[in-house]
Amino acid sequence: MKIEGPRPVEGVRPVRGRTASGSAQVFAPEVPQDAPHAAQVASGMPVASVDALIALQEVPDALRGRAKAARRGRDILDLLDDVRDGFLTGGVSRATLTRLLSLVNVEREDFIDPGLAAVLDEIELRARVELAKLNFEAAG
Repeated sequence: MKIEGPRPVEGVRPVRGRTASGSAQVFAPEVPQDAPHAAQVASGMPVASVDALIALQEVPDALRGRAKAARRGRDILDLLDDVRDGFLTGGVSRATLTRLLSLVNVEREDFIDPGLAAVLDEIELRARVELAKLNFEAAG
């Protein structure tokens, strides 16, 4: 592996001149006459653009919301599988039913689809009935 040293800077050439003592050289970059001034090149970003960027960051991401809703839906389906398995084996746990109720009731107002709202209502009703049965058996 060959390591090369630093490369020379292009576009900057020393100007050879004499100083007051007459023996030292003076370094000065070579600047073309038609070079733009710094004031002409630099321009500030309008404040409205910065405000728009800040406002955009505050808007919730639609894809993130969909991913969250999809994850919640999968969690509900997994819990419904646990409830089904519990019915088949003869025992549904309170923790499973309570967790199912909490997942069904989270952010219910965000659903626009009436069919989905009806399904969630039926799941909630069934979970409440099963919890009431467990409470009745425990009391009696």
